[in-house]
Amino acid sequence: MENLDKRIRDAFTAWNKIDELDVRILEGLSLLGPRNLAKIAEHLKEPTTTVRYRVQRMLSNSLLFLHLNPYHTYMGLKKAIVFVEATQGMENVLLECMRLNDFWLFLCRIYGPFEGCAGTWTIPKERDSDFVAFLEYLVDLGVAKSYEIHWSTCFEGIPTTTKWFNVDRNEWSFNWQEWIEEVENIEGSLPITLIEPDDWPIKIDYEDLLIIKELEIDGKKTLTDISKKLEIPLETVKYHFREHVTKRGLVEGYQVEIYRSPSLVSGSFYMKFEFENHDQFRKFALSLHDKPFPFFMGKVLGEDALITQIYLPNWEFRRFVNALSTLVRKGLLKRYRYVILDIFQVWRETIPYDHFVDGGWDYEPEAFKDKVMSYLVETGFKNPLMS
Repeated sequence: MENLDKRIRDAFTAWNKIDELDVRILEGLSLLGPRNLAKIAEHLKEPTTTVRYRVQRMLSNSLLFLHLNPYHTYMGLKKAIVFVEATQGMENVLLECMRLNDFWLFLCRIYGPFEGCAGTWTIPKERDSDFVAFLEYLVDLGVAKSYEIHWSTCFEGIPTTTKWFNVDRNEWSFNWQEWIEEVENIEGSLPITLIEPDDWPIKIDYEDLLIIKELEIDGKKTLTDISKKLEIPLETVKYHFREHVTKRGLVEGYQVEIYRSPSLVSGSFYMKFEFENHDQFRKFALSLHDKPFPFFMGKVLGEDALITQIYLPNWEFRRFVNALSTLVRKGLLKRYRYVILDIFQVWRETIPYDHFVDGGWDYEPEAFKDKVMSYLVETGFKNPLMS
């Protein structure tokens, strides 16, 4: 218990160091990206060394993560959020089986309505039915009990802003009544990331993917750093970044992922919000764009529904649910549901660049099933399908 108490105290100590200047720096990172610290410093009229030090401090305290968000739609990849319920006793086996289909970007354990795992996959557009067949295969094997798949647009990263930051107390405040009123009255147009695409064209080549992969790992990397890491001439890296990555719209933005409260006293959730019509969807989505609790959001394809991941202090979650209940009663939200993420069992991957061959994606559905079968045989798992 002493060790746990110390971890909680340390987490609060780091958390309480964030002040107004930190938040303004985060706002600049959201707008200009982590590779433009000098421009951010100039805008804030602060020394570049100060901005650089504060960013590094937040990174070192694990409050902040900076990475590039690829626009997967222009890479021929269709995004899916998947919730998979494990057959009881098979929770760890399911996790390893899901990991073997290595087009995943994010994978975590979940509990609540689905005791199992959840994740984000990017599947080549023409292979979406093969991915569904892979999930069905896990059910047939008895590893998974059920699953839900939500095909989505590319994710809209939520920028960090000073809105809802209490300068006097150096902390974020959560004004749920203000949010409810905003959902009722907000106007505006949706960003491209929340509009269903007509097509998933492939506008990339292998060098583009290598550059994007490096910036997914660390959004602060310079093109010189990337050139050295990939052992590709700097001029080649600059050309691909300028003429392909930037001009072809291969980047949605830079994700400024800030943890506003200590993980030991906070919760993370995948949320699905459903609406009666598109106008309700639009208003709700726009209202989230400057709030401190969602990380990203995407439109569920073929539905007036939004899917997102939120992160909140435990003491705010019930107030958040109460606000959602109010929105339902007012007719601004049809229904909502969520699964609880285990924030201590989370894994991330970059875009599956090593599966890009001769200008297309090499997705081999039978190979993934074979990997699963080999793993189950090695672990001694028994099922009639395997006899």
